[in-house]
Order: sequence, then structure tokens, then C-alpha cells
Amino acid sequence: MLHVWASGVDGLDRVLGGGLAAGRAYLIAGEPGTGKTTLGNQLVFNHAATGQTAVFASFLTETYDSMLTNMRGFTFLDSSLIGTRVKFYSLMSGFAEGLEVMLSTIRGIIRDSGATLLIIDGATVIQDSLPTSFELRRFTQHIQIYSALLGCTTILLTTHTRDELRSIGAHVDGIILLTNERIESLHSRVIEVLKVRGLLQISGAHEFSMSSTGITVHPRLESIAGQHLPPEAAAIGLGTGIPGLDAMLGGGLIPYSSTLLIGTPGAGKTLLGLSFLTEGGDRGERGLIAGFHESAQEIAATASRIGLDLRRHIDSGMVHVMWTSPTELSVDEWAWRLFAMIDIHRPQRVFIDSLSDIQRLISRPQRLSAYVAALVNELRARGTTIFIATEIDSYVDQELIMPIPAAWATMDNGILVRQIELNARLNRLITVLKARQAATDPVIREFIITDQGIDVSRPFLASGGPLTGRAEQANDDEAGSAT
Repeated sequence: MLHVWASGVDGLDRVLGGGLAAGRAYLIAGEPGTGKTTLGNQLVFNHAATGQTAVFASFLTETYDSMLTNMRGFTFLDSSLIGTRVKFYSLMSGFAEGLEVMLSTIRGIIRDSGATLLIIDGATVIQDSLPTSFELRRFTQHIQIYSALLGCTTILLTTHTRDELRSIGAHVDGIILLTNERIESLHSRVIEVLKVRGLLQISGAHEFSMSSTGITVHPRLESIAGQHLPPEAAAIGLGTGIPGLDAMLGGGLIPYSSTLLIGTPGAGKTLLGLSFLTEGGDRGERGLIAGFHESAQEIAATASRIGLDLRRHIDSGMVHVMWTSPTELSVDEWAWRLFAMIDIHRPQRVFIDSLSDIQRLISRPQRLSAYVAALVNELRARGTTIFIATEIDSYVDQELIMPIPAAWATMDNGILVRQIELNARLNRLITVLKARQAATDPVIREFIITDQGIDVSRPFLASGGPLTGRAEQANDDEAGSAT
């Protein structure tokens, strides 16, 4: 029976399909600077922290004092484990005496130390020294055999590239590839599990980050999240805090539904979201706002300017604010952080401000459709009702174009707010573009913001295309027929 143990590296076990298997041989490959040595040390110290013995052996000339000095900034390094549960060896002496001596040395290290994890750094040196590729394959095969016989998981760290892995890849049980990709002016660290025997790994590229805690893997959101149905929704609608808008929506929002707030900059999307959260707080429903531009204090001040006492709910913990700097952000890292916040705070209402920032930051635009679907489905499955704001690029256009068509298709509801110029005056309007399982009001109405709140009641009296930002003064007959 396959025994799998947790690596202790956040996110890595998910990608591996459960963890690392005891007595198996793995290869961690990547060019210099991709994080192989950091990951190897992190695995060693995490394994030792569970009470097991781990060995870090190297063919490289770098001294262990130098390597450990470079690792001192990581919190996973526990100096008290060095020499007891964590042991370091140099393989350079055995390397000079030939393949058989080298293999015997490695076998002896595993037996003498009682290690259940062995990291071998600098395995590329072996390839450079062996006369034929056959010898390299034989070395790798022996490592695999020793791992199985001695019950020790062995991981070779090598600078092989993807194309170079063919020579030894067949003789290991798992291959993990680290790369550092440049996308325009940004760098993205990526991990791929190319192969793992006995487990169902998650294929494809997954971003990872390095911090004081070590390496953290952020599994590609659509590869894991959004695969469960939301809870059964009650028939009673959730209020937005704006009676006129609730009436337009047929009585409010269905619980666990998703709503896309579309609009021009300054039209009032954020205020709608804050009203939604304030209404929930007034009803004893917890809320969370995930934003990229305003702090909790700024959000509370913005709400207070239109008469919303959101500050009271933020101060009491009823509404939680997750602010994230919108610079060089991994959208997968952000999503998993959001889910962690939801698991802790347990909100019934979530407001994301805005999807436009996610669209701008996602490194591979072709992912956006699947990413948004996974994000929305996962939020609903966790028992939340979602408002998501996004921007229209143009104030005036020939037609109304959805800013993110793929996202639009995944949403239950769509609300448009926008500003248009009419008679030398800037007017705001609102309309419900779609609402699933609800009879909606098709009338375009005025969206009036005052220091006393938001009013949605009067029909917007204009002819022409107000939804595209173009409108003309309505004639008397049109004004009379509006309701």
C-alpha cells in the first residue's frame, strides 16, 4: 500500500495529488535561481519537524555553512534540528572514485542515518562526469531501487531543462519542474508536476511565490476550485439596501447568486456594493469586501458620505475588509487568500471591487473565462452571495459591449450603472440587464446619489441609446408613456 506523507509546503501537496510517497524517487528540475535548493531545504526541515530524519547531500562545492547562511532568512530553518534530525553530507569524495563507490556512499548514508528523506543537490554534476547516457540512467535506476528497499524518499535536484529530462525521467517516480518565466516586464515563478506514479497530480502550470516562510504554491484556481454546487437557496430575496433596486430585481437577490455590477468609472458601482454590505450588517449577516484601492478606513468614510453606517459593522467585525495592493499580484494567490478569509470570517455577503483589476493582473488572459467561473462557483459553494464590480472602458460607444464577455456568461444577474451627458448635465442611470429566476423591471431608471443615500425610482426620460452613453431629450409622448 502506498504511504504518502505531507511535504509541509503550502499548496504543493494539492498539486502532487496528496504529497510525497515513501520509498519513491523524485526529480526536481529547473535552471539556476528557480528555487530548487530552497525547496529542498524546506522539505528537509519540514520533514524533520515531524520527528523523522532527513539528509541533505550535495555534489556541489558550496559549503554547508554558506548555504545555511543563505537560508537563515527563512522561518522553516530550525537550527536545533541540525546534527540530530537534519544531517548534511558531501558526496564529492565518492564522486571522484567512480559510479559504484558513489552509489555505495549514498546507500551507506541512508542506512547509517536512518533517513526517511534524502535530498541530493547538484545531480547534474553526475551527468557531466559519466561517460555515457546509459551510465546516467543506471545511476538514476539504482537510486530508485535504494529508495524502495530502504524506505527512504529520495529527491534529486538538477538543472535539467524540460527537453533534457528524457534521459533520466523514465527511472524516477515523479518529476517536478520549476521555471521562472518572464511575461513582458514581470517574472512569474511556475511549478509543474510532469509525472508522479501512484497519485493523481494536477497537471499544468501553477504559480508559486517565495517569502520568509519559504516557497508557497498557488494551485491554478480553475484546476481545483469551483467544482461543488452551492447550498439550496431560500426563496426570500436578499435586499441591496436600495428599495427601488430591489423592486427592479423582483424583490431582491436570490441567496448564493452572483451579480456583476457593470459601469463607467464614478458611476456608483462601489457605493452599490457598500450598500449591499451595510444592508447585510443591519440584518445581522456578515460581509466581506475584497478590494484593491481603498483601506477599511477609506471604505467606511466613502460609505458615510452617502449616509451608510458601514463603519459600525467594520468596527464590530460584522464586515471584514481584505485590501490587496494591485501591483504584481498573483491572481491565484489572491483567490486562495480570499477563500482562507472566508473560511475564517464566514461571510454571507461578498463584494469584490473590482474584476477589472483581476483582468489586468492575470498573466495569461486566455485563462480569464475559466478563472472567473471557478472563482464565482467556489464563492457560491462556500455559502456566499456575491457582488462583483467591473468597468466599461468607454463612456460613449456605438453599442453596449460587455467588458469581460466570458465573465458575463457565468453570472446570475447583471446590473448596469453609467453616467451620460444630457442637456449639459451629467446623469446617472441604472438598469437590470438580466436576473435568473426573477421577473425584473425593464425600465431604465435614474440613479441618484445624495448624502442621504441612493434613490432608484424615477424612469430615465430620454430617447436614443442611453445604455451606450448616447441619449437625446425625450419628447412629450415618450415622457408620458414612461412608468
